[in-house]
Amino acid sequence: MARAVELVIQRVKPREGWLPLLLLLAIVACLITAVLEVAWVSEDKVVIPAALGGLLLGSVLAKRPLATLPAWILITLYGGLISIIGLAHLWPTWAALQDGWATLRPFWLQNGALFIDRVASWGTAVFHNQTSQETVVFALGLALLSYFLTAFASWQIFRRYRPFGGLLAIGLGLALNGYFGGGQIWWLGAFVGLTALLTAVMHYIALADGWDIHQVDYSGELRLDLLLHAAPIALVLLALALALPSFSIRRLVQRFQEQPMVQQTEAALERAFGGVEAGGGQPRGRDGVGGSGILPRSFLLSNAPELYETVVMTAVVQSEANLAGMHWRGLSYDVYTGRGWALSEERTEPVEANLPLAVPPVKATATVTQTVHWVLDERLTRYTLGIPQQIDQPSRAVWRGQTDLVRIYSDEQPYTALSQASQATPAMLRETAVTDIPPTVLARYTTLPDSVPQRVRDLAQEIAGSQTNPYDQARAIEQFLRQYTYSLDITSPPRSADPVDYFLFEQQAGYCDFYASAMVVLARAVGLPARLAVGYLPQPMDDAGIQTIYQINGHSWAEIYFAEFGWVEFEPTAAFASPHSTPTAFNQPPEFASQPPEFAEPETLALPPVPEVQPERPFPWLLLGGVLVAGITSWLWRRGQLPTGADAVVWSYGRWQQNAARLGHPPLASQTPQEFFGTFQEYLGEYSRFPRLNKRLQQLQPHLARLTGLYVLRRYAGDEESGRLQAWESWQKVKRPLWLLRVVRRFANSKR
Repeated sequence: MARAVELVIQRVKPREGWLPLLLLLAIVACLITAVLEVAWVSEDKVVIPAALGGLLLGSVLAKRPLATLPAWILITLYGGLISIIGLAHLWPTWAALQDGWATLRPFWLQNGALFIDRVASWGTAVFHNQTSQETVVFALGLALLSYFLTAFASWQIFRRYRPFGGLLAIGLGLALNGYFGGGQIWWLGAFVGLTALLTAVMHYIALADGWDIHQVDYSGELRLDLLLHAAPIALVLLALALALPSFSIRRLVQRFQEQPMVQQTEAALERAFGGVEAGGGQPRGRDGVGGSGILPRSFLLSNAPELYETVVMTAVVQSEANLAGMHWRGLSYDVYTGRGWALSEERTEPVEANLPLAVPPVKATATVTQTVHWVLDERLTRYTLGIPQQIDQPSRAVWRGQTDLVRIYSDEQPYTALSQASQATPAMLRETAVTDIPPTVLARYTTLPDSVPQRVRDLAQEIAGSQTNPYDQARAIEQFLRQYTYSLDITSPPRSADPVDYFLFEQQAGYCDFYASAMVVLARAVGLPARLAVGYLPQPMDDAGIQTIYQINGHSWAEIYFAEFGWVEFEPTAAFASPHSTPTAFNQPPEFASQPPEFAEPETLALPPVPEVQPERPFPWLLLGGVLVAGITSWLWRRGQLPTGADAVVWSYGRWQQNAARLGHPPLASQTPQEFFGTFQEYLGEYSRFPRLNKRLQQLQPHLARLTGLYVLRRYAGDEESGRLQAWESWQKVKRPLWLLRVVRRFANSKR
C-alpha cells in the first residue's frame, strides 16, 4: 500500500515540485477567506469551489500539450459549470444518489428552475429599469471572477513561468474586495509575502530550465539558498504591508463620484444589485426585518391594554364571496433560518394606478373590494383580504422571482384595492397533487435548514405521512397543532434552541407565531410548499359597515400552495377558528385575567430601514503598490531598450562595459577597445571548468568581436552611419548570457 501511494504521488507530482503549488494554494486561500470575511451576499460560499476549481483546471490544462485557445475554451466552460452547479445547488447528496433517478430528477428540476427564475427576475428588473434585491447574479459574478483569477494565475505560473501577471490579477481582486467591502488587511499582507516567495521560486525554476537546456552546470543547493534569501524578503514585505498606515481619501472619492457618468453608473448598479450589502449576507426586506431570530408578531407577548385600544386601520369591504376565516394580509416570510423567519424580496416593480398585477391566475377565486385607511403610522404596506390584484393609486409591487408577489406598498391614504380570495372547497383541494405544483414553488417553499432537529421531521411524518393527498396532510397538521395551549404568558426560547422544536416538544404553549411557524415547518417536512403570512384578523362591522382593526388583532398564519388553486390559508392557532372546519365570521383574541405592567412598542413592518453610517474607507495601499510595481516593471523593461536618439553602436558597447564592471572586470582607462576585448576573453576563460556554461560563453566571442570592431570604426574612423543594426543585434545576443553569468557568479560566491 505504501508503495502504491508513493507511485501515485510520484505520478501526479508536478515537474516543478510541490512547493509552487502549495504556495499558490495558500494565495488562493487568502483570496477565498478575504471574500468570505466581507460577506457580500448569503451565497458567497460558492467562491470556495469556484476558486479551487480554477486552481485545479488551470494547473492541469497548463501542463497538457493543448493549445492556448482550446485550453481556455475548456477552462471557461468548466468555470460556468462549476459556478452554476454551486449556486443552483445541483450537486446531490449521497442519500439522493442512492435513491436513484426518482429522487434526482425532481431535485435537479426544482433547484434548476428556481435558479433560472431568480436570474430571470434579476434580468426583468435590470432591463425594465426596476430595482432588484436579487443576489444570485452578483454571487455568480463573484464565483466566475474568483475562478478566472485563480485559473489565470495557474496558467501563467505553470505554462508560461511568468507568475507576476497572474498574481498581480489576484492582488488587484484582493485590493478591490478589501477596499469596497471594508475587509481586513491581514489577507493582503499574507498575499504580498507569499507572492514574493512564489515569484522567487518560479524565477529559480525558469533559470534552472534555461541552464539545463544550454547544459550549464549548477549546484542543486542553489534552490535552498534561494529560499533562504527569499524568505526574509517575503517576511519584510509582509511586515511592511501590515504596517502601512491607512487614511481617508474621501475628498478624492467624492470628486470622482460627483462626475455625471459615475453617478449614472452607481445608480444603475444600485438598482441591479440592491440586495448586495457587504458585511451582511442575510436576507433583508424593505422593513429591515430578517436575520436569524425574528418572530414577526413578538410584540403580542406584552398583551398590554394599549394593544386593545390602539387602532391601526379602518376598512369597508364589499364582496359576495365567503370571507369567513380570511385575514388582512400584509406580506409573507419564505426563509426559515432555524432561529426564526427571514424575508427575501428580490425585485421591486413600479405599478400604475388601477393597473392589474401580474399575479398567476388560479381557479376558484372571488373578487373582494376593500377601502382601507391606515391610521397608526406612516406604514406603506397595503393590507388586503387575500392576494392583491389591483390598487387605485401608483404603487410598488415586490416580487420573489418572476410571478411570486410578496407585498404591495404605496404612499397615499386611503386606498381602494381589489384582491382575490380563495373559494376552493375541500373536495377540490383533495384532487390536487404535489407533482403538479410548479418546480420553482416547490424549490423555494419546501426548503428547511439542516439545523431543524430530526424529531421535528419525524413528527411531521407521524402526523401526515399516512394521508393520501396534500389537503388532508395540511388539515392533519393544522388539527394536531390546535391541541397545544394558546398563551401569551410564555418565555422566549433559548438562543441555541430551534423555536419550532422548543414549542412542539418543550414549552408546548405559545401564541400565533409559534403555531404558524410550526405548521409551515411540519408541512415542508412532508413536502408541502408552505410559508408564513402576517397581518391582522378581521373584525365585526359597525352599523356603518366599517371594520376597526386594533393592534391586538395582529396575527400570523400558515399558507399552503395547491396546484391550480394557489395559496390557501390555514389557521393552526388554537384560540381562533379554522376556515376549514366551522369558522365564525370573525375572530377575537382571548381575554386574560391579568395584564403585564410594561409594554414594548411593536416592530414597525413597513418603514424603510435606517441607513447605516458607513465607515471611512482606508486608502487602497495595495492598489497603489500594484501601480508602483507595474511602473517599476515598465521602467526596467524600458531600461533595456535603446534610448530615443542614442547611437546604437556606442550605447551597446557601453552596456557591455557596464556588465563587465558588474562581473568584476571593469575596463581600464589605459586599455584600447581591442585590449579590453582580449582581457575579457581571458576572464571568460576562467569558467571553462563548467562545460555547459563555457559552451554558452564561447558563443559570445563573435558578437563581442563585432561590437569591438564597430565601436572602433565609430570612434576612430569617423564612420557615423553604418553598423547600427549589427551592433543592436549583437547586444541582444550578448545581454542574456552576461546576465546569466552574473547570477551564477553571485551564487558561486555565496557558497564560498
